[in-house]
Amino acid sequence: MNKKIIPTLGVSSCVGGPSDSCATAPSILKSSNYSSVLVNSELKWESFLEVSNLNKNSLNILNKQSCVINQFAQQQIENKASFLVLGGDHSIAIGTWAGVMNQLPPDATFALIWIDAHMDAHTVKTSPSGNLHGMPVSVLLGEADHELQSCYPSAKHIDGQDLYMFGVRSYETDEIILLSKMKVNVFDTQRIEKDGGTQKVLFQLIETISRCYDYFAISIDLDAIDPKDAPGVETREEAGLSADNLLATFENLDFGSKFIGLEIAEFDPENDKNGKTEKLVYKIINSIYK
Repeated sequence: MNKKIIPTLGVSSCVGGPSDSCATAPSILKSSNYSSVLVNSELKWESFLEVSNLNKNSLNILNKQSCVINQFAQQQIENKASFLVLGGDHSIAIGTWAGVMNQLPPDATFALIWIDAHMDAHTVKTSPSGNLHGMPVSVLLGEADHELQSCYPSAKHIDGQDLYMFGVRSYETDEIILLSKMKVNVFDTQRIEKDGGTQKVLFQLIETISRCYDYFAISIDLDAIDPKDAPGVETREEAGLSADNLLATFENLDFGSKFIGLEIAEFDPENDKNGKTEKLVYKIINSIYK
């Protein structure tokens, strides 16, 4: 049986977060024995993007990082290849989805499913920590501070109504105000439980999106998942999504040709236990690229 070849970019960067070991995630994953989990797909690794973490939250470094990731994503869309980007912290999303927006046909509809414990919708002005990994959503929406927004290598932004946040459980008021203003669809953990749980709600969401849009993609911050299932993350939040429920949902869906890319961020090997999160990354990839 011929395996699906997935063009894969590893971004060895933690410029936007407090951890340094988060930047080692791509190299750990590339050499991981858990790659044997993949049944129907094979990762075709590009050369790693190595990003200096010496100058944390540098907009200059973020800009360069975003431009390189943008070029990778654009190339895959041009080649009509569903791609994978592995971080590194979630600031990588600025480059990934700029590349998609740049290369999709002008009249195409596109939805991004953002699975994350956090809203990541701060600006430099509103962020309590100043960490860039808490700001990519404001950039993707075109609502960031001027200097931060200039790190986004595209003139096209994601419309708030085409962004679907899932698994959110930690956020600040400024983020809620911004996302409400932009009409972003937010499925926080309370709403998910009220509406029937992860499997039911996420299944229906992806099914609906795949019907109603020309293209869609998923960006996963591993801290969306309960720490007992994914301990190896940079910013841990209690009581998240069950890994088993997430995997079961993906496995029961046919992603089809409309699915154009997957991004997985915030794996921090130093915080992992017995390779649990490392293995989970490969289980997620296998459940989507089946």
